[in-house]
Amino acid sequence: MKMLKLVQNEIIKILKKTSAKVMFILLLVAILGAFGFSKLIMMLNNSIMSISFEETDWQANTRSQIEYLKQDIKDNNYDAQTLAYINAEIEIYELALECNITYPNYYYQYWKTQVLDEILQDKQELKLNEILENDEANELREKINQKIEILKNDDYSKYIELEKSELKKQLDDKQITQENYENEIYLLDLKDKYKIFAENSNEGQWKIEIYQDIELIKNNLDSKFNSISGKMLKLEEIEKLEDNLKIDLYRLENGIPATQIGNTGRATYDTYAPIFCLLILAIFMIIIMGATISTEISKGTIKFLLFTPNKRWKILLSKLLAGVIILIVTSLCLSVISFLVGNILFKEEGIRYLYVQGGEVKELSNLEYTGLYFLISCIDIFIYMLFALMLSTLTRNTSLAVGISIASYVGSGIVMQIMNSLIKSDWLKFIPFNNFSIVDRVFVNNYSYSISQYSAQGGLNISVGFSLAVLGVCAILMLITTFDSFNKRDIV
Repeated sequence: MKMLKLVQNEIIKILKKTSAKVMFILLLVAILGAFGFSKLIMMLNNSIMSISFEETDWQANTRSQIEYLKQDIKDNNYDAQTLAYINAEIEIYELALECNITYPNYYYQYWKTQVLDEILQDKQELKLNEILENDEANELREKINQKIEILKNDDYSKYIELEKSELKKQLDDKQITQENYENEIYLLDLKDKYKIFAENSNEGQWKIEIYQDIELIKNNLDSKFNSISGKMLKLEEIEKLEDNLKIDLYRLENGIPATQIGNTGRATYDTYAPIFCLLILAIFMIIIMGATISTEISKGTIKFLLFTPNKRWKILLSKLLAGVIILIVTSLCLSVISFLVGNILFKEEGIRYLYVQGGEVKELSNLEYTGLYFLISCIDIFIYMLFALMLSTLTRNTSLAVGISIASYVGSGIVMQIMNSLIKSDWLKFIPFNNFSIVDRVFVNNYSYSISQYSAQGGLNISVGFSLAVLGVCAILMLITTFDSFNKRDIV
């Protein structure tokens, strides 16, 4: 009961401070700031994506390009091969105008643009074959006509069938193996089922990202080789790949983008709201812990606590527990407020986190995801709170304790990135600063497999368990140092 009373008194003491009221106001401002920031991101994203050939009169630009190429032929004495390439390019531009296809398309990956590229290559080869009177010209001409008819009829499924027939021919000619053929057919079926590459807009680009991710996963699974890291896959990596494949298929089936930031305003808000809030919360908790002992010593109020029957370790422990309780309760409240604000201000669904359990893909609701994200992020903040408390006890200087702790919290990530890029050694894993940001390793499925693999390049590939062990050891050492100093040093 005495300990509970001490903790209660410390919580009241902290909440009565003006800085606490300022913090709560700033946290609410941070949530609204995240809303404004997400709106700004989406506005900039939409303004970039809205640029199209329609707005810049792509038809006029295409006609100008045709005239330029024709004039170029007149002005220059090109050889037969160069003339063949230029004439084929002119025909493609004319076909693009006829079929109303923006070409070339610098903004979106679109199946019709891909078909035009294929026709261009075939036409260039055909014109060379005509010059050389090659017997394969008729077959190539027939393939070109098929593709042109597909474009004019806007028949995406027919395009997939044509791709399949060309694959079958390659298999019959033994240009590809049966395994390669089956993989390519599998990918073409995905294209057809989910209409991947079928939209000439930003709406369907997320499907393309997932399709490319599946393509990479399938290739790595078949070869048992990580094409990004250049290493053979371990058994656990193969299992992880299979889980990623299930998640990607689930995303396609349920319309969930892999990289959710920038796809919707709500997903962008759900990403930045915790970042803004946790930064403010971390700074506040560091200030509280950094001042908890040194301020009381400098003001002399510590004497009143020491004159009570309570032992020193109980006094110090009550201060630490009060900070932890405020941290956890505030984090939970912020997660709920953030969730409610997102529901009120946005029409879209928030981030839906996917994971595999028992071979099945499961979801965390947005509220569950937000709550867990805030709570897991508290691990990092707690370690820095201990660090600030230790410095406050050792130095008895609030400015020094708070300044060093905040500087470490804000700048350690950048310093470690530079070190990790310059030094390639396993011992870097044992540096505590390399083991923070645990939440990003817990919620690793927020991004596609390919993005997470490219992000991991140059990293240390540290597991969550290893990081918790390293930070746990650091926490124990800091606790021992803090309590030993507070118990043995002369304070009065």
